[in-house]
Amino acid sequence: MTHDNQDFTRGPVFSKLIAFMLPILLSLVLQSLYGAVDMLIVGRFGTTAGISGVAVGGNVMNLFTMLLNAITMGVTVLMGQYIGAKRFEQVNRLIGEYRRILPWCD
Repeated sequence: MTHDNQDFTRGPVFSKLIAFMLPILLSLVLQSLYGAVDMLIVGRFGTTAGISGVAVGGNVMNLFTMLLNAITMGVTVLMGQYIGAKRFEQVNRLIGEYRRILPWCD
């Protein structure tokens, strides 16, 4: 991917936004499918206590996943603001060693 393709401030944003969103959406869909299959298997071969355990465990996993996704999105927004403002020292403090991670920021 070239520098122009990574820059959300130039050119069409929609295709870049879709490419940015797809991995997050795919991970949430896969987690939901995992929970559904887990519930089906425990419902077929387990007891009511097992079904309750799977339901509670699924809710706890969804809570942690959504919490981590929200934190990640917040950090991504901050990084985007700092990079757009060319404040690379804030990016450095936010994620550390931005030259190694974002070599095009030099």
